[in-house]
Amino acid sequence: MKKTALFIVVVITFACSCSEPGDPEKVLARARKYYQQGNYEKALQDHIWFHENALKHKPSLYGVRLSFALLDWIELGRKYPEAYNELIDIRNRKTELIKKKSGTLELFHDVQSINKYVNESTRTIDLYKDMTVCDFDLAKQCYDLAKAELIAHEEFDLCNRMMEAPMFIIRDMRKMLDKNITFYKTNPWADEAHLEWSIQHYLEEAESTLIVLVKNNRFVEAERFWGTAVKDIDIARIKSGLADLKARYLPSG
Repeated sequence: MKKTALFIVVVITFACSCSEPGDPEKVLARARKYYQQGNYEKALQDHIWFHENALKHKPSLYGVRLSFALLDWIELGRKYPEAYNELIDIRNRKTELIKKKSGTLELFHDVQSINKYVNESTRTIDLYKDMTVCDFDLAKQCYDLAKAELIAHEEFDLCNRMMEAPMFIIRDMRKMLDKNITFYKTNPWADEAHLEWSIQHYLEEAESTLIVLVKNNRFVEAERFWGTAVKDIDIARIKSGLADLKARYLPSG
């Protein structure tokens, strides 16, 4: 009886260990090790598992999953074409889901990130245009993710259609800036990098909004937006950055 019970425990433990690869960071590290050893198929299987399961275990890996992990996967694909093909297949399947109105913001971000790292960002633009027809609400949700690429490809009319009203954009910008500055001042472990990110984010949001407004001849709104963005700002880095934006995009203002 004891032997039977012990056998059951061993079987259950073995089954669990086979079905659960473990901590996603360890899985990603193992994929890198397999790659270094030339065990490319095992590395690919770990990359697939990490891409599909990492966030279920550790949502904090969201950024890693769409950056370093993808870069590792693409590097594997240079040595092992099957890995590259699998990544493209995953991208294509997710693209089709979005086109069939079964997409989410996270799914779009997956596709966008893969396109970025395989140097096919034009596919993201094409997909976003399709979304404005097949799933307009999702396209609106994804505008903030897509806007940098849309602007880079001079899709200013499309940006004009999908961008929120400037008054709402600046409201959200100020809220986030105030929140981040408060966090920086009240948390002893918040460093200068946190402050720098907050400043840079504010200036980038201001610039992308000004570009869309100016390129669509919405000069009065652009002036008003800039004035609200600079009002009551006491951070020199932001003031100088906004002054540069004004000189670049509103020289006659």
